Amino acid sequence: MLRVGGEAVPHALTRCGVIVKIESTLFGPQICEPETNIVFPQGIPGFEKHKAYQLFHQTSADVVGYLQSTDDPDLTFSVLAPENLNIHYEFTLTDEEQSLLQLERVEDLVLLVIVYRRFADEKQEKTGDLNVNANFMAPLLINTQARIGFQKVLGKAERKITIKSD
Repeated sequence: MLRVGGEAVPHALTRCGVIVKIESTLFGPQICEPETNIVFPQGIPGFEKHKAYQLFHQTSADVVGYLQSTDDPDLTFSVLAPENLNIHYEFTLTDEEQSLLQLERVEDLVLLVIVYRRFADEKQEKTGDLNVNANFMAPLLINTQARIGFQKVLGKAERKITIKSD
């Protein structure tokens, strides 16, 4: 189960039913209930035309989840709760953001960060060693009750955190 600060993300964010089949390059065909979609009304920056996603995980112990576009089998974001990396956020939502999320209770808000792997330099590319990077400057905010999300860009500060495995 995807975990946020040691707590399991509400099961409603990861359940599947038997109504709609979506294709996923990563997961293969999935049968899901449309009402379990997480809708990003503005899309995710760079992917604005893709509005609906499903959140999957591979095992019950996995801290990494996968946000799969319901209309593009090749569009999947790896996500995790920032608390799993000891990152904690403090910011204020604008009235517009709160309205977009239809957020009534802060307890219904889940933050996730997009993580990705890439080569840091030519040497790593030759050896095949990948760095895992996270986009901490633009977390995904999801209202677990309304199933609405958006990516909040926090500012222009350049902060990069790289986690390397030995």
